[in-house]
Amino acid sequence: MKSVRELRDLAWQRIKILLRLADNTIRSDEALARRYVELAFRIAAKARLRLPRSLKRRYCRRCKVPLVPGLTARVRIKGGEDGRLIVTCLRCGYVRRYPLRKRST
Repeated sequence: MKSVRELRDLAWQRIKILLRLADNTIRSDEALARRYVELAFRIAAKARLRLPRSLKRRYCRRCKVPLVPGLTARVRIKGGEDGRLIVTCLRCGYVRRYPLRKRST
């Protein structure tokens, strides 16, 4: 039987492969790309892996489609005192707002 560490390493490898495939196939077959993302997230949950923030932000939480600006996502920057990055999924309409850090000049 494999150790927990070996199983998690194997899960990471499969997750990376599936997400790479999803990014490559989004322009040709959106349903297949969505399926790849669903499988990757399911593997991460089963192996109890925490995906990095950068990976989680690249996919819609609701419909699991890869977010590509102009194709499947609309990206806006909202100014003001507390700037925000607003990402809207063009497939399901889900909106995510991320705070922007202020630049030190």
